[in-house]
Amino acid sequence: MQADDLLVETVLAEARRFMVPLYQRKYQWGDARLLPFWEDVEAKAAEVLEGNNKFQHYMGALILAPLTEGTQIAVTPRVQVVDGQQRLTTFQLFLAALREVARVHSVDYLIEQVEGYLFNQPKAKDTDPLTRFKLTPTPSDRDIFVQLMEDEYPEVRRSLGRYYWGSGVPKNTSYPALRAYDLFYKWITEFVANGPSDWEPETEDEPDADDASEEAILGLAEQRLEALLRAILEQMKLVVITLGEGDDAQVIFETLNSQGEPLLAMDLVRNNIFQRAEKQSLETEALYEKLWGPFDAPWWKENAPFARPKRPRIDHFLAHVLAAETGESIAMRELYAEYRAFAVPKGKTRFPNVEDELNLLQLHAPTYRTLEAKANDNPTMAWFGRKLAAWQVTTIYPIAFQIAASGLPQEEQDRVANLLYSYLVRRAVSGLTGKNLNKLFNAIAQHFHEQGASYDNLVAFFRTRSGESSRFPSNKEFRRAVILKPTYHLAPGERTKDILWELELASRSKFSEDTQRPNRLWTEHVLPQSWNEAWPFPNGPYADRHSGDPRVEQRNTLLHALGNLTLMTDALNISSGNASFADKREKYDEHTTLFMNKWFSKREKWDEAEIVERGEHLSRLALKRWEGLPGDEVDLPPFSDEHTLVSAPTPQEDSPA
Repeated sequence: MQADDLLVETVLAEARRFMVPLYQRKYQWGDARLLPFWEDVEAKAAEVLEGNNKFQHYMGALILAPLTEGTQIAVTPRVQVVDGQQRLTTFQLFLAALREVARVHSVDYLIEQVEGYLFNQPKAKDTDPLTRFKLTPTPSDRDIFVQLMEDEYPEVRRSLGRYYWGSGVPKNTSYPALRAYDLFYKWITEFVANGPSDWEPETEDEPDADDASEEAILGLAEQRLEALLRAILEQMKLVVITLGEGDDAQVIFETLNSQGEPLLAMDLVRNNIFQRAEKQSLETEALYEKLWGPFDAPWWKENAPFARPKRPRIDHFLAHVLAAETGESIAMRELYAEYRAFAVPKGKTRFPNVEDELNLLQLHAPTYRTLEAKANDNPTMAWFGRKLAAWQVTTIYPIAFQIAASGLPQEEQDRVANLLYSYLVRRAVSGLTGKNLNKLFNAIAQHFHEQGASYDNLVAFFRTRSGESSRFPSNKEFRRAVILKPTYHLAPGERTKDILWELELASRSKFSEDTQRPNRLWTEHVLPQSWNEAWPFPNGPYADRHSGDPRVEQRNTLLHALGNLTLMTDALNISSGNASFADKREKYDEHTTLFMNKWFSKREKWDEAEIVERGEHLSRLALKRWEGLPGDEVDLPPFSDEHTLVSAPTPQEDSPA
């Protein structure tokens, strides 16, 4: 047999037919396989857009057995797909969906280019009408596959509409190929409209959908479509094994599909490290027991919570170490290649010996365990880890590694971590995008790698960021957001609870008990989301919450602002429900001991004016808790000078007949 690693473009560009044998199962990839496939393609497309594609990504193996036509003239050669037909079919479905999105945007040259990887040009002696298709699937998949390859998307929806439910193909469909095609079409459409899911351009000149010219929007769509095509053709490889006449295809198939445990990236790293240790004549067993053995604990092999892509902790840990030590962006999907390039850059070893290499991993391991609440080696990192868990942010871990390893006094480590936490909270509450955080944190890691981790260096970094996707919100902007913006939606779930708990702590005096946050706290809307006649407006008659009254729109935004939110036990939250303010106040007085809830006991009513007043009070606490950059204006004028409540609409008199 012959084994080659080939680009997907090389595999699909050749004029030949990939024949799936009758005994092979029909196409079966569901969402659990399709989503990681898409995430791999999307990540590579983002790298193409950024011009940062360092490594190509292996997508698995393809085993082919040539048939007899290879030596015949004027006949398209056929190869039997012994293994890898699910993967090969997925490539074809993706390309067909990409072609259709390109058609929507009138990118004609790209349509023509894609079809070169879907179709053959039949030769003079070809008689089978299916020769024109690169891939010939099993008969059970064939009819739908041919339609997906040949028809435009609207025709697919019309002719195969009986397999759709609502806007898509259900998960339990009998035709997974159709669901895969439809999902790819939707994901590609979203990518073309908004870019990668966790990415925004460094520059601020991307066309805005509201005021950009049609030409500019089409140009951006074309760039993104090209990036997707280049990602799948030029950035992805297959290990193609071509069998010889004496090779038993079935034995090879069964061997490759045995139920062995898949290797983790860290398994490959370990093997690489200890092979080099043996060449250095080191005591490998002693090294293993002392410096690697702890990584074999089951905890390290569990998937890291909140981290993307879904990988074991050990893999994410290694990626964070590489990012912290190099200041570079690390591709999780090419982690082994990244590590080899780090440990042996350009063929020269980075470390005097493997023991130093392993000691580096052990240097950062306690910080990772502390951030993940498995240890408590550093009080700053333990606190920081709890905050990052509440905010579900792990892309900041390399910076945490740099802070912990910096030798900074604990007080300065606290200041650096607190400023990073303030940045997260301020941007979320101010309604600024969080899509670009992974790139922003990578830039900070690079800055710390070059300049050293310190509070002053972090402040200096933030002063260089003025764009919407990365700037540090000012005190004035943050105060206004605390008072008016719907934090409940902008920082949902555990994030809102974290903000409210910090405000609870800030509400206490120096004489108050130092209590931990209780379990089972829920976010309570004082003025309920489903308000009714029990909640009158401060300016004018009552208006139904489904009416077009402008006061309704303002109320429905303000009720999600921090001034209307507090913390309650789950039971008290449910009990309070949509009751009137008088009834709620009575329950609060009787059942809650939180300091922030004492505010309500002195109020006779609760409406928009009260929400703004409490919001202004909380904003003063927030400005102290989530500090801004040094030198930012602190003594701000009263907010009431800048804000007025919407008035009731003036009744319109009937026009004379």
